[in-house]
Amino acid sequence: MQYIFTGSYTNPDGKDGVRCFSVSPDGKLAQLCTADAYSPTYVLYHDGMLYTSGRSQIGCCIHTFSFDGHSLTPVHCIDSPGGSTCHVSVVGHTLYACNYFAGELLRCPLRADGIPTGEVERIIYTGGGPHPRQDKPHIHSAFPSPDNRFLLVCDLGSDRIYNYCIGEDGKLQPNPVQTELIAPAGSGPRHLTYNKEGTRVYAITELSAQVLVYARDPETGVLTELQVTDCVPAARPDDTLSADIHLSDDGHYLYASSRGINYMALYHVLDNGILSEPFYLPVFTSGPRHFSFQPGGEHIVITGQYTDTVVVCPVDQRTGLYHPPICEATVPQATCAQWVEV
Repeated sequence: MQYIFTGSYTNPDGKDGVRCFSVSPDGKLAQLCTADAYSPTYVLYHDGMLYTSGRSQIGCCIHTFSFDGHSLTPVHCIDSPGGSTCHVSVVGHTLYACNYFAGELLRCPLRADGIPTGEVERIIYTGGGPHPRQDKPHIHSAFPSPDNRFLLVCDLGSDRIYNYCIGEDGKLQPNPVQTELIAPAGSGPRHLTYNKEGTRVYAITELSAQVLVYARDPETGVLTELQVTDCVPAARPDDTLSADIHLSDDGHYLYASSRGINYMALYHVLDNGILSEPFYLPVFTSGPRHFSFQPGGEHIVITGQYTDTVVVCPVDQRTGLYHPPICEATVPQATCAQWVEV
C-alpha cells in the first residue's frame, strides 16, 4: 500500500496538523485519517512510526505516532525549550531533529520498537552570516548518507554544512578529514540530497536560490565543490525563497523548488554529476515548500503552503517533465508531503 503523510502550520491546539492519504494505483488521493500536532513542518515515516518536527507551548516538539495502515496513534512526545524543530531523520536506533530558532541539533535515542527513550542530547552551534536572517545559527536539516555512516547538517544561519561520522550508538563525531564546508556567503543552505551511490551531493540554498554540487568520497565522506548554479531565473521577486531538492529515481534528473516565484527547476544530471542549464516547470500551486516522488517515480506530490493544497502530477520518466495535476487535496498551510510505500 502507498500513502502520503502531510504536515501543516496550525494553531497551538495542533488540530489535524498531520494528515494521511491513501493513494490509488493511478495516483488519486483519499484522506484516511488525521492526528493533532502543533505546526509539524516535516514528517518522516520509518518502520511503522511517523515522526514529526514542530512546535510546542514551551518551544520545540517531536511527536511520534504509530501507524497501522488505517490510523495514527500518538505514542510519544518530546517537548524541549527553545524555538521550533523543522526536520527529522532516523539512522538505526537514533533520531536527529533540527531546532531552527535555537540553532541546535538534537539526538534522541530510540527503543527497539522505534519509540524515543526521552533522552535528548544537544549539539549547540555558533556563528552567523551577512544576510538579515543570519543573525545566528539556524539548523535546517540533517541528512544521513546512503550507507548511514555520515550525517550532513545544513546551517542556514552561518552558511555551513557540517560533516559528521555516525557511531554505532548514533553519537556524532566531527568528520576528522573534513568537519565542515563553507557555502557562499549569504546563501543559506537548507536541504540536500545524495545520489544512490553516495558519490554526489546536491544542496539547495534558501536565501541565494542556488544549487551547490559536490563530489563525495563514499569512504571518507569528504565533499569537493564542483558547481554552483542558480535554481531561479535572474529576474525574480524579492520574496523568492528556495525550498526543497530531490533526484529522480534513476538519478538522471534533479528537481529544486522555490517559493515566491513558484517554479520547479529541472536539471539533467550529466555523467560527471554536473547539472545542465535548468528548465523551469510550473508547480500548479503556490508555496512549494516540499515535494516527494511516488516510489518508482511515476508521480510527484507538491505542497502548496499558500494555497492550502497538495497536488499530484504524473511524471514522464524519459524526459523528467511532469504534467498538470491529476489530483488535488486540501491541506491547510501545507508544509510537507512524504510519499511512502508500506
